[in-house]
Amino acid sequence: MPKSLLDLINKPDREKLEAVNQFFNSRTRYASDFEVWGVSEYWATPNEFLERKAGDCEDYAIAKYFALIRSGMTDDVLRIVYGRLVTFREPHMVLYYLGAPVLVLDNVVDKILTEQERSDLVPILAFNRSGLWTFKRGKMELTSKNSKRLSKWRELQERVNVEIPV
Repeated sequence: MPKSLLDLINKPDREKLEAVNQFFNSRTRYASDFEVWGVSEYWATPNEFLERKAGDCEDYAIAKYFALIRSGMTDDVLRIVYGRLVTFREPHMVLYYLGAPVLVLDNVVDKILTEQERSDLVPILAFNRSGLWTFKRGKMELTSKNSKRLSKWRELQERVNVEIPV
């Protein structure tokens, strides 16, 4: 792993994805929001996640998203995706990289796999700073250019902007 995310700026996207995915998956552990924060639902900023060294699936997806943005990747190729894990029948969040093919960064599976290889994940909703998408018949369709309609996402961005001005 590079010493800093800035070391990744001139690297190819695949190298950035591998480095960021490995960094968070190897340095943090999965823990419920109740265990980490004492509440049923909390979206941690990347700094909060790293300070606690623990978090749930959305904390991993969010931290990877912001790390990749800081490494120079553009918002248009990244989506935080909410869906369901078929095997566990529970909600789950991952990070999508919209390349050819679409790649999935996850905390449950360390290896970066394609969307097709992740048949255990049924995507429902995707978002980033630029918009909100829903999945219809397996295709991502823009619902709104205002992702701030998601209150937890809006609140998180406000806290992140205090930590790391954009």
